Amino acid sequence: MQVVNDMVGTIQIIAISVIAILVILGALGFYFYKSKQKMKTEETADSSSFNRKDILDYLKIDDVADSMLVANGRTRFIGAIKCQGFSFADAEVEEKLQTIRGYITFFNVLDNCPVQFRQSARNVNLEGLIHAYQDRVTVLEEKRFTLNLDYTDLKAESENPELTKAEYDIYYDKLKQMQRELVSLGYQIEQLNAQIQYMAAISGDNAEAKREEIYVFDWEYNAMDFSSQSLNEQEVFLRAETQLKTKASAYISALRNCGVHAKRMTGVELLEEIRRYTHPVSAANGTADDILRSAYDSICVTSNSLNELEKEANAKIVHEIAEEMMKGVERNESVMGTQ
Repeated sequence: MQVVNDMVGTIQIIAISVIAILVILGALGFYFYKSKQKMKTEETADSSSFNRKDILDYLKIDDVADSMLVANGRTRFIGAIKCQGFSFADAEVEEKLQTIRGYITFFNVLDNCPVQFRQSARNVNLEGLIHAYQDRVTVLEEKRFTLNLDYTDLKAESENPELTKAEYDIYYDKLKQMQRELVSLGYQIEQLNAQIQYMAAISGDNAEAKREEIYVFDWEYNAMDFSSQSLNEQEVFLRAETQLKTKASAYISALRNCGVHAKRMTGVELLEEIRRYTHPVSAANGTADDILRSAYDSICVTSNSLNELEKEANAKIVHEIAEEMMKGVERNESVMGTQ
Protein backbone atom coordinates (compact mmCIF):
# COMPACT_ATOMS: atom_id res chain seq x y z
CA MET A 1 0.00 0.00 0.00
CA GLN A 2 2.85 2.37 0.82
CA VAL A 3 4.40 1.68 -2.56
CA VAL A 4 1.13 2.63 -4.29
CA ASN A 5 0.91 5.88 -2.29
CA ASP A 6 4.51 6.77 -3.20
CA MET A 7 3.82 6.13 -6.89
CA VAL A 8 0.66 8.26 -6.79
CA GLY A 9 2.58 11.09 -5.08
CA THR A 10 5.35 10.90 -7.68
CA ILE A 11 2.84 10.94 -10.52
CA GLN A 12 1.12 13.98 -9.02
CA ILE A 13 4.43 15.85 -8.72
CA ILE A 14 5.29 15.01 -12.32
CA ALA A 15 1.82 16.10 -13.49
CA ILE A 16 2.07 19.40 -11.61
CA SER A 17 5.54 20.03 -13.06
CA VAL A 18 4.33 19.30 -16.60
CA ILE A 19 1.32 21.60 -16.14
CA ALA A 20 3.57 24.38 -14.76
CA ILE A 21 5.95 24.03 -17.72
CA LEU A 22 3.03 24.13 -20.17
CA VAL A 23 1.64 27.25 -18.48
CA ILE A 24 5.05 29.00 -18.68
CA LEU A 25 5.48 28.02 -22.33
CA GLY A 26 1.97 29.21 -23.10
CA ALA A 27 2.61 32.54 -21.39
CA LEU A 28 5.86 32.99 -23.32
CA GLY A 29 4.15 32.09 -26.59
CA PHE A 30 1.35 34.57 -25.91
CA TYR A 31 3.90 37.29 -25.03
CA PHE A 32 5.88 36.77 -28.25
CA TYR A 33 2.66 36.68 -30.26
CA LYS A 34 1.49 40.00 -28.81
CA SER A 35 4.94 41.53 -29.34
CA LYS A 36 4.93 40.46 -32.98
CA GLN A 37 1.44 41.86 -33.47
CA LYS A 38 2.55 45.15 -31.89
CA MET A 39 5.55 45.35 -34.21
CA LYS A 40 3.31 44.78 -37.24
CA THR A 41 0.95 47.50 -36.01
CA GLU A 42 3.84 49.95 -35.60
CA GLU A 43 5.19 49.14 -39.07
CA THR A 44 1.84 49.79 -40.76
CA ALA A 45 0.96 52.84 -38.66
CA ASP A 46 0.38 56.12 -40.48
CA SER A 47 2.82 58.58 -38.89
CA SER A 48 1.10 61.55 -40.55
CA SER A 49 -1.75 61.21 -38.05
CA PHE A 50 0.55 61.44 -35.03
CA ASN A 51 0.14 64.46 -32.79
CA ARG A 52 3.69 65.76 -32.68
CA LYS A 53 4.58 68.08 -29.86
CA ASP A 54 7.33 70.51 -29.18
CA ILE A 55 10.08 69.51 -26.76
CA LEU A 56 8.97 72.27 -24.40
CA ASP A 57 5.64 70.43 -23.98
CA TYR A 58 7.55 67.62 -22.29
CA LEU A 59 10.03 69.75 -20.36
CA LYS A 60 7.21 71.93 -19.03
CA ILE A 61 9.22 75.06 -19.72
CA ASP A 62 7.36 78.20 -20.77
CA ASP A 63 10.30 80.28 -21.96
CA VAL A 64 14.10 80.40 -22.22
CA ALA A 65 15.42 83.79 -21.08
CA ASP A 66 18.96 85.16 -21.23
CA SER A 67 19.98 83.81 -17.83
CA MET A 68 17.12 81.61 -16.63
CA LEU A 69 14.32 79.23 -17.55
CA VAL A 70 10.65 80.09 -16.98
CA ALA A 71 8.19 77.38 -15.94
CA ASN A 72 4.91 76.64 -14.12
CA GLY A 73 2.81 79.18 -15.95
CA ARG A 74 5.55 81.84 -15.77
CA THR A 75 5.63 81.73 -11.98
CA ARG A 76 8.79 79.64 -11.44
CA PHE A 77 12.18 80.93 -12.57
CA ILE A 78 15.23 78.64 -12.69
CA GLY A 79 18.86 79.73 -12.65
CA ALA A 80 22.18 77.95 -12.30
CA ILE A 81 25.91 78.44 -11.86
CA LYS A 82 28.63 76.31 -13.44
CA CYS A 83 31.72 75.51 -11.35
CA GLN A 84 35.26 74.30 -11.92
CA GLY A 85 37.50 73.48 -8.99
CA PHE A 86 40.89 71.91 -8.43
CA SER A 87 42.27 68.52 -7.39
CA PHE A 88 41.54 68.40 -3.66
CA ALA A 89 43.58 65.21 -3.18
CA ASP A 90 46.74 66.85 -4.54
CA ALA A 91 46.32 70.09 -2.59
CA GLU A 92 48.44 71.17 0.38
CA VAL A 93 47.13 70.82 3.92
CA GLU A 94 46.47 74.56 4.19
CA GLU A 95 44.49 74.55 0.92
CA LYS A 96 42.39 71.61 2.06
CA LEU A 97 41.64 73.33 5.38
CA GLN A 98 40.69 76.56 3.60
CA THR A 99 38.44 74.62 1.22
CA ILE A 100 36.60 72.83 4.03
CA ARG A 101 36.09 76.06 5.94
CA GLY A 102 34.94 77.75 2.76
CA TYR A 103 32.34 75.06 2.08
CA ILE A 104 30.99 75.38 5.64
CA THR A 105 30.41 79.06 4.87
CA PHE A 106 28.89 78.13 1.53
CA PHE A 107 26.40 75.78 3.21
CA ASN A 108 25.38 78.58 5.54
CA VAL A 109 24.75 80.79 2.51
CA LEU A 110 22.43 78.14 1.08
CA ASP A 111 20.25 78.44 4.21
CA ASN A 112 16.86 76.76 3.65
CA CYS A 113 16.66 77.45 -0.07
CA PRO A 114 16.43 74.25 -2.16
CA VAL A 115 19.44 73.78 -4.42
CA GLN A 116 20.09 70.91 -6.83
CA PHE A 117 23.69 69.80 -7.35
CA ARG A 118 24.73 68.06 -10.57
CA GLN A 119 28.11 66.62 -11.36
CA SER A 120 28.99 65.38 -14.82
CA ALA A 121 31.83 64.90 -17.27
CA ARG A 122 31.80 65.80 -20.94
CA ASN A 123 34.22 66.04 -23.80
CA VAL A 124 35.74 69.44 -24.41
CA ASN A 125 34.61 70.67 -27.83
CA LEU A 126 36.94 73.38 -29.17
CA GLU A 127 36.29 72.67 -32.83
CA GLY A 128 34.75 76.08 -33.48
CA LEU A 129 37.61 77.90 -31.77
CA ILE A 130 40.18 75.80 -33.65
CA HIS A 131 38.59 76.72 -36.99
CA ALA A 132 38.62 80.40 -35.98
CA TYR A 133 42.33 80.21 -35.15
CA GLN A 134 43.05 78.41 -38.42
CA ASP A 135 41.23 81.11 -40.37
CA ARG A 136 43.29 83.74 -38.56
CA VAL A 137 46.51 81.90 -39.45
CA THR A 138 45.46 81.85 -43.11
CA VAL A 139 44.85 85.61 -43.07
CA LEU A 140 48.24 86.30 -41.44
CA GLU A 141 50.07 84.01 -43.85
CA GLU A 142 48.51 85.78 -46.83
CA LYS A 143 49.46 89.14 -45.34
CA ARG A 144 53.04 87.95 -44.73
CA PHE A 145 53.29 86.62 -48.30
CA THR A 146 52.12 89.95 -49.78
CA LEU A 147 54.39 91.93 -47.48
CA ASN A 148 57.33 89.74 -48.42
CA LEU A 149 56.71 90.47 -52.11
CA ASP A 150 56.56 94.20 -51.39
CA TYR A 151 59.77 93.94 -49.37
CA THR A 152 61.56 92.22 -52.27
CA ASP A 153 60.42 94.88 -54.76
CA LEU A 154 61.33 97.75 -52.42
CA LYS A 155 64.74 96.23 -51.70
CA ALA A 156 65.44 96.02 -55.45
CA GLU A 157 64.51 99.69 -55.83
CA SER A 158 66.77 100.68 -52.92
CA GLU A 159 69.80 99.13 -54.70
CA ASN A 160 69.62 101.70 -57.48
CA PRO A 161 73.07 103.38 -57.54
CA GLU A 162 71.55 106.68 -58.69
CA LEU A 163 69.72 107.22 -55.38
CA THR A 164 70.83 110.09 -53.18
CA LYS A 165 71.68 109.52 -49.54
CA ALA A 166 68.39 111.08 -48.38
CA GLU A 167 66.40 108.86 -50.73
CA TYR A 168 68.36 105.78 -49.62
CA ASP A 169 67.68 106.61 -45.96
CA ILE A 170 63.95 106.70 -46.72
CA TYR A 171 64.17 103.28 -48.36
CA TYR A 172 66.28 101.99 -45.47
CA ASP A 173 63.75 103.09 -42.81
CA LYS A 174 60.88 101.62 -44.80
CA LEU A 175 62.70 98.29 -45.22
CA LYS A 176 63.47 98.14 -41.49
CA GLN A 177 59.77 98.75 -40.71
CA MET A 178 58.75 96.00 -43.12
CA GLN A 179 61.29 93.61 -41.55
CA ARG A 180 59.79 94.26 -38.11
CA GLU A 181 56.30 93.58 -39.47
CA LEU A 182 57.49 90.33 -41.09
CA VAL A 183 59.07 89.17 -37.82
CA SER A 184 55.90 90.10 -35.91
CA LEU A 185 53.68 88.23 -38.37
CA GLY A 186 55.92 85.16 -38.15
CA TYR A 187 55.74 85.23 -34.34
CA GLN A 188 51.94 85.55 -34.39
CA ILE A 189 51.60 82.64 -36.82
CA GLU A 190 53.92 80.49 -34.72
CA GLN A 191 51.99 81.21 -31.52
CA LEU A 192 48.62 80.56 -33.16
CA ASN A 193 49.82 77.22 -34.57
CA ALA A 194 51.08 76.21 -31.11
CA GLN A 195 47.70 77.06 -29.60
CA ILE A 196 45.90 75.15 -32.35
CA GLN A 197 47.99 72.05 -31.61
CA TYR A 198 47.28 72.38 -27.89
CA MET A 199 43.53 72.82 -28.38
CA ALA A 200 43.43 69.84 -30.73
CA ALA A 201 45.15 67.73 -28.06
CA ILE A 202 42.62 68.62 -25.31
CA SER A 203 39.51 68.60 -27.51
CA GLY A 204 37.41 65.73 -28.83
CA ASP A 205 36.88 62.09 -27.90
CA ASN A 206 40.55 61.27 -27.39
CA ALA A 207 41.09 63.94 -24.74
CA GLU A 208 40.36 63.66 -21.04
CA ALA A 209 36.76 64.46 -20.15
CA LYS A 210 36.08 67.79 -18.53
CA ARG A 211 34.43 67.60 -15.11
CA GLU A 212 31.69 70.08 -14.31
CA GLU A 213 29.67 70.85 -11.21
CA ILE A 214 26.41 72.75 -11.49
CA TYR A 215 24.21 74.26 -8.79
CA VAL A 216 20.59 74.75 -9.88
CA PHE A 217 18.32 77.06 -7.87
CA ASP A 218 15.01 78.81 -8.44
CA TRP A 219 12.66 81.55 -7.32
CA GLU A 220 8.89 81.13 -7.39
CA TYR A 221 6.43 83.97 -7.55
CA ASN A 222 3.59 83.83 -5.02
CA ALA A 223 0.98 86.55 -5.29
CA MET A 224 0.25 86.20 -1.55
CA ASP A 225 3.74 87.54 -0.80
CA PHE A 226 2.86 90.74 -2.64
CA SER A 227 -0.63 91.32 -1.26
CA SER A 228 0.04 95.04 -0.87
CA GLN A 229 0.72 95.49 -4.58
CA SER A 230 -0.24 93.81 -7.81
CA LEU A 231 2.67 92.86 -10.09
CA ASN A 232 2.21 92.49 -13.81
CA GLU A 233 4.10 89.90 -15.88
CA GLN A 234 7.01 92.22 -16.67
CA GLU A 235 7.41 93.22 -13.02
CA VAL A 236 7.40 89.56 -11.96
CA PHE A 237 10.06 88.82 -14.58
CA LEU A 238 12.28 91.68 -13.35
CA ARG A 239 11.81 90.64 -9.72
CA ALA A 240 12.78 87.05 -10.61
CA GLU A 241 15.91 88.24 -12.43
CA THR A 242 16.93 90.30 -9.40
CA GLN A 243 16.32 87.43 -6.96
CA LEU A 244 18.24 84.89 -9.04
CA LYS A 245 21.10 87.34 -9.64
CA THR A 246 21.39 87.96 -5.89
CA LYS A 247 21.47 84.22 -5.16
CA ALA A 248 24.02 83.54 -7.88
CA SER A 249 26.31 86.34 -6.67
CA ALA A 250 26.19 85.04 -3.09
CA TYR A 251 26.95 81.46 -4.19
CA ILE A 252 29.78 82.52 -6.51
CA SER A 253 31.37 84.66 -3.78
CA ALA A 254 31.18 81.85 -1.23
CA LEU A 255 32.58 79.27 -3.66
CA ARG A 256 35.49 81.55 -4.48
CA ASN A 257 36.69 81.08 -0.91
CA CYS A 258 36.71 77.32 -1.57
CA GLY A 259 39.05 77.67 -4.52
CA VAL A 260 36.19 77.10 -6.94
CA HIS A 261 35.63 79.28 -9.99
CA ALA A 262 31.94 79.71 -10.84
CA LYS A 263 29.94 81.69 -13.37
CA ARG A 264 26.29 82.25 -14.12
CA MET A 265 24.82 79.97 -16.77
CA THR A 266 22.70 81.34 -19.58
CA GLY A 267 19.21 80.06 -20.28
CA VAL A 268 20.43 78.22 -23.39
CA GLU A 269 23.25 76.56 -21.41
CA LEU A 270 20.79 75.46 -18.74
CA LEU A 271 18.41 74.06 -21.35
CA GLU A 272 21.32 72.22 -22.97
CA GLU A 273 22.27 70.75 -19.59
CA ILE A 274 18.76 69.33 -19.25
CA ARG A 275 19.02 68.02 -22.81
CA ARG A 276 22.38 66.37 -22.05
CA TYR A 277 20.78 64.64 -19.07
CA THR A 278 17.77 63.34 -21.01
CA HIS A 279 19.42 62.73 -24.41
CA PRO A 280 23.18 62.37 -23.85
CA VAL A 281 24.03 60.93 -27.28
CA SER A 282 22.22 63.46 -29.48
CA ALA A 283 23.24 66.32 -27.19
CA ALA A 284 26.89 65.38 -27.64
CA ASN A 285 26.57 65.20 -31.44
CA GLY A 286 24.72 68.50 -31.79
CA THR A 287 25.11 71.19 -29.15
CA ALA A 288 22.78 74.10 -28.54
CA ASP A 289 25.33 76.44 -30.12
CA ASP A 290 25.23 74.36 -33.32
CA ILE A 291 21.44 74.66 -33.41
CA LEU A 292 21.48 78.40 -32.74
CA ARG A 293 24.02 78.99 -35.55
CA SER A 294 22.01 76.91 -38.03
CA ALA A 295 18.58 76.87 -39.61
CA TYR A 296 17.49 73.47 -38.30
CA ASP A 297 14.16 74.83 -37.17
CA SER A 298 13.39 76.24 -40.62
CA ILE A 299 13.32 72.78 -42.21
CA CYS A 300 11.14 71.19 -39.51
CA VAL A 301 7.34 71.31 -39.66
CA THR A 302 4.68 69.74 -37.48
CA SER A 303 2.35 67.05 -38.81
CA ASN A 304 -0.59 69.46 -39.25
CA SER A 305 1.35 72.41 -40.67
CA LEU A 306 0.60 71.44 -44.27
CA ASN A 307 -3.16 71.29 -43.65
CA GLU A 308 -3.13 74.62 -41.85
CA LEU A 309 -1.21 76.32 -44.66
CA GLU A 310 -3.55 74.81 -47.27
CA LYS A 311 -6.59 76.13 -45.40
CA GLU A 312 -5.00 79.56 -45.11
CA ALA A 313 -4.11 79.61 -48.82
CA ASN A 314 -7.62 78.47 -49.85
CA ALA A 315 -9.22 81.08 -47.60
CA LYS A 316 -7.06 83.76 -49.21
CA ILE A 317 -8.10 82.63 -52.72
CA VAL A 318 -11.79 82.63 -51.76
CA HIS A 319 -11.40 86.10 -50.27
CA GLU A 320 -9.74 87.41 -53.45
CA ILE A 321 -12.50 85.88 -55.65
CA ALA A 322 -15.18 87.45 -53.45
CA GLU A 323 -13.50 90.84 -53.75
CA GLU A 324 -13.35 90.54 -57.55
CA MET A 325 -17.03 89.60 -57.68
CA MET A 326 -17.96 92.58 -55.51
CA LYS A 327 -15.95 94.88 -57.75
CA GLY A 328 -17.71 93.41 -60.81
CA VAL A 329 -21.13 93.97 -59.25
CA GLU A 330 -20.20 97.57 -58.39
CA ARG A 331 -19.02 98.20 -61.96
CA ASN A 332 -22.28 96.77 -63.40
CA GLU A 333 -24.34 98.90 -61.06
CA SER A 334 -22.32 101.95 -62.08
CA VAL A 335 -22.90 101.20 -65.78
CA MET A 336 -26.64 100.65 -65.26
CA GLY A 337 -26.84 103.93 -63.34
CA THR A 338 -25.25 105.92 -66.14
CA GLN A 339 -27.67 104.44 -68.70
